[in-house]
Amino acid sequence: MRLRRLRWTKALAAIVPALRIVRFVLAVAIVVAMGVVAVRSVRFEALTPWLLAPALAAAVVWWILLARGWAILASGRTTAGDMGLWCRTQVLRYLPGGIWAPTSRVALVGGSGVDRLATVAAENVVSLCAALAVGGAALAASGRPVAAVLAVAVAIPPAAARLASGRTRLDPVRVRRATANALAAFACYVLAAVLVQAAVSGLHQPLLVAGAAAISWAAGFVVVFTPGGLGARELAYAGLLASSFARADLAAAAVAMRATTIAAELLVLLAAGRPSSVGTEPPPKNRTTNGGRDSRHRSGKYGAGR
Repeated sequence: MRLRRLRWTKALAAIVPALRIVRFVLAVAIVVAMGVVAVRSVRFEALTPWLLAPALAAAVVWWILLARGWAILASGRTTAGDMGLWCRTQVLRYLPGGIWAPTSRVALVGGSGVDRLATVAAENVVSLCAALAVGGAALAASGRPVAAVLAVAVAIPPAAARLASGRTRLDPVRVRRATANALAAFACYVLAAVLVQAAVSGLHQPLLVAGAAAISWAAGFVVVFTPGGLGARELAYAGLLASSFARADLAAAAVAMRATTIAAELLVLLAAGRPSSVGTEPPPKNRTTNGGRDSRHRSGKYGAGR
């Protein structure tokens, strides 16, 4: 029995590199397919093309920072392995159901069951609260003061971390770092949205556009039954700006923004999620938690086994 188990283990170890390559290729294929669908709906002749380059750059930074936020929560520091895991699993949100990306991270992140669930939940809450806070602040600055109440959302993750301190690896310092990172990420996201809208209709009411972009991202995020928030995000964006922009301009900008973010995701996936960034890390069994803090195997680093 032991010999048979050893043979199975060796056989599995032999095919793991191939499986990693297949997983990466499938992830890239999903993103490319979504990008083709989005690009086919964009009338590029109606855009100011030079504005799309800085918009793409801002979207790339946004995506990198989101991946970094996951790494901070998962291991307390920025690691290529953690960021690569996030990039590869994030593409699963395009599958029907909308739960496969966080579910896969629960399975892969390692640690106790409580730590796994808490890390994935914290990532979602931090991103949502940061988007609401940035959106609320931008809308308030644009002349809608009621929206300022949304800025309070930024205090939710640190407050929750203090309440749960000592029960998981998510100590308050780690969560505060992740929250600050997420705020920077969504500042880049709304900058990309403003540039895309400007490429369509000129630079008008940038703070209003920024606020609508962040709030609509949050709307698409919570509507889990649509793959990647497709449709929900664009409808929310158009609805928030309907009184200030032509409907055709809003539709064009929403689709162009979707294409821009998908292009950014593909670029980061190719750079950070390729198989060569995997396999240099120790297996998840080396990861344990001790009083809410990570204890790492002396021969490896935390955040491994991606």
